[in-house]
Amino acid sequence: MSKHMIVTYSAEKANEGHVDPNFTQLVYGNSNKNGNSIRNNLDVGSFIFFNARIDKKRYITAYFYVEKILIQGENDQEIDSLNCSAKEDEVIIIGSRLHSKVLTIPLVLDRSLMEKIKSYNADSNYFETKKIAGISELAAIKDKTLNPTKITEEEKEMLIKLCRNRG
Repeated sequence: MSKHMIVTYSAEKANEGHVDPNFTQLVYGNSNKNGNSIRNNLDVGSFIFFNARIDKKRYITAYFYVEKILIQGENDQEIDSLNCSAKEDEVIIIGSRLHSKVLTIPLVLDRSLMEKIKSYNADSNYFETKKIAGISELAAIKDKTLNPTKITEEEKEMLIKLCRNRG
């Protein structure tokens, strides 16, 4: 059974010229702790979902079906041939053209959806505790999405179904 993840990326960094993930080329890279997490928890055949904050909400904007995983020091020639920001990273994911999807209508990643993705451990008690502490729902979601999160096969299927008519 394949493993799957949800990762956060910065839409602001793309505006500054560091386009990673690159949704045109279906390439994503990461390094250090997050790169190791991706390397250790994804395989060819896995799905990786991407979320970002846009204005005052967080959205799932795309997912890749992992076709290839490139590692610096092992796949240098192929990495050097890439024409994108991810080539600077230690671990690089290449998405399948047939089975990946960039959403033209992003999926809101709000409290309701977070509570359905049990792998986040963000139940109603979590959100109520944050609210009492004066922390907004968006900030509470950010706290849970900062690091790559492994999700179950059932959660992956639910997200794909929710993304079905969005692009």
